[in-house]
Amino acid sequence: MDFSAKYDTPVKVGEGSFGTVYRIKNKESGEFAALKVIKDKKIWEIETALLKEADHPLFPRFIDAGESDGEYYIIMEYIFGENLSNVLTRRKGFAQSEAMKMALTVADGLGWIQTKDKPIVFRDLKAENMVLTPEGDVRLLDFGSACYLEDAGSSVSGTVGVSAPEQFDEVAGLSSDVYAFGRLFHYMLTGINPLSEGAADKFLPLQDFDEGLSYSLELLIEDCTILDKAQRIPDMYGVTKRMVEIASCTPRSYKKMEKEAYRAINDRKNAGVVFEKNIRL
Repeated sequence: MDFSAKYDTPVKVGEGSFGTVYRIKNKESGEFAALKVIKDKKIWEIETALLKEADHPLFPRFIDAGESDGEYYIIMEYIFGENLSNVLTRRKGFAQSEAMKMALTVADGLGWIQTKDKPIVFRDLKAENMVLTPEGDVRLLDFGSACYLEDAGSSVSGTVGVSAPEQFDEVAGLSSDVYAFGRLFHYMLTGINPLSEGAADKFLPLQDFDEGLSYSLELLIEDCTILDKAQRIPDMYGVTKRMVEIASCTPRSYKKMEKEAYRAINDRKNAGVVFEKNIRL
């Protein structure tokens, strides 16, 4: 394919399972863009359609798509920044207010694509697929695993350790992205990468890492990552609603919310003990 009339020589910046990504520069405007080259026509068609619909600040802006010399391409906004996982590893997590701001953007963006006329499930939400821009904004890249909810049963996709377990033996649903969001938010707050060695043993309550972290956020993460999807928060709209309630309450109501969350967390921990005592009685 030849873009030399409009763009400077492409510079390869990444390669994944579904395609190769280049940085290109528009000769006339001087603006940079990302060129993704995909060999599989079906994957290209799906990713193009999904990217066109993902009109939200979390996702790169769609510019163009087409076919050239037997290969398929997508041109989208080029997002400058550093891989979010690298930042989290270096900083060992973010302050609660910073993590909350980023997580709200993620939750709102995923909620947006879940409430389309044809809901979209991302299926591979993880820090490795995200970029932190110099302005401090978080952006989500790579729609290679995303699909329409109605098509989720036709393929298996995701990353073991961050994606919901039902994606690998059942069918991904809206709550599958809720599970992955919970794992991501925990990573943002603690700096523990769920994909690192021994991470399963480190998926501990937030207060085990910092006693000052919010019990309301710990309860939210627990409600996102329940293994039984029937008990999980059902969709990202519900997650966003919970987060807004936490972020917008007054100091007095926040104190009350924290007490209620602390009580709920401990009730869950003690539920088995209480049940055994009732049996003995």
